Amino acid sequence: MRVFLLGVGSQGDVRPLVALAERLRRDGHEAVLAAPPLFKPLAIAAGVPFAALDLDMIRVGEAMANSHGIRHFARLARTLGGLAEVALDGAWAAAKDSAADVVVHHPVLPLGQHIAERLGIPSVVAMPLPALVPTGQFPPPIWANTAQLPGVVNRASYRVARQQLSFWSRRGIDRWRAAAGLPRRPGRHNPLRSPDGSAATALHAYSEQVLGPPEDWPSTARVCGYWFLPTPSAWTPPRKLAAFLDAGDPPIYIGFGSMTIEDPRRLNTMVQETVTRLGTRAIVASGYQGLRGLSSSDQVLVIRHAPHDWLFSRVSAVVHHGGAGTTGAAAAAGRPQVICPVGTDQPFWAKRMRRLGVAAEAPALHAVTGPALEQALRQVLDDGGLQDRAAALGGRIRAEDGTGRAVSLLEQIVSGAHRMEASHL
Repeated sequence: MRVFLLGVGSQGDVRPLVALAERLRRDGHEAVLAAPPLFKPLAIAAGVPFAALDLDMIRVGEAMANSHGIRHFARLARTLGGLAEVALDGAWAAAKDSAADVVVHHPVLPLGQHIAERLGIPSVVAMPLPALVPTGQFPPPIWANTAQLPGVVNRASYRVARQQLSFWSRRGIDRWRAAAGLPRRPGRHNPLRSPDGSAATALHAYSEQVLGPPEDWPSTARVCGYWFLPTPSAWTPPRKLAAFLDAGDPPIYIGFGSMTIEDPRRLNTMVQETVTRLGTRAIVASGYQGLRGLSSSDQVLVIRHAPHDWLFSRVSAVVHHGGAGTTGAAAAAGRPQVICPVGTDQPFWAKRMRRLGVAAEAPALHAVTGPALEQALRQVLDDGGLQDRAAALGGRIRAEDGTGRAVSLLEQIVSGAHRMEASHL
């Protein structure tokens, strides 16, 4: 089986696709990933062939600065949408000679179905969150802070969210399709709809232990389990990180991924003062453009990044922004969480972790204060019941094989497509 994977977005969006590609290759299949250049080192380290798209995700992140909630998602969709046509050119250049049997793609920039249509093969949506498939149980994750809605309204809201996602990219995509000789067919901008009108498969890269599939989902929507990319066995921690971990009790972890921090100086001061008041130690991940300027000390170690699956098992609690990848890594490690969300799906995962009883109540990142952060941390560090629930959840998640299940489902899809093709000969 030959699989072409197309990923756009943050580390939490692309890393699961790298994990799936690595598993495909380990199981004897062929896989190539097209994604922004930022993720080339991640793919190469995992042994995954990589094709770079003309997308600067650092600049995309800067365009989303000083926004939160739905406005944060709107800026993401608008910024990425304007780059769709150029990204399609790069994706097609990588895909056209791949002899792929299936395209697997993240729909934050809905390009994959167009590449698959031009190749004449199935497309499969791959998401780390339940963002597109309608359900009456809850609204789309980007609307996590809305009031409780009736089921019929919840279902309809997915169509609105899907249109929000594709609105800014449609003009460029339609120009690309016209140049490629593809028709202006109904539903062409819906990644859940195949060219013949049938439903495309949607694979969800998170655990049923965190969120089971809604009862009203179609059989084409599946929850696989997390697609974790294991840290290479040859990886060793930097000397300062290893020494800090060995120097005392497990520290807390604080990091907000690729989020742009509105006032880094204020947040740095808050983190330092909170750690001092708690009398604990902390490892702070500065991220791409966030917690810069904080200095290391006996109590605080500032790092750029370390593999979450390695680091989280060695800390006492995880303070983060609620991205799907970080949330899943903290849950799998069995660690209690403090989630200060910014936007897109982050408030959704914050609510979900609190409902599961493994995270403390905390404000959004733009509104967090020192007392609120201290209160949340005291809860997760002192509440034995919360710690036990987090540990139990982690054990159940680690027993799953998310990438293995995804590979099996892709094998079934490709086998079915080949049988259908043979029947038409």
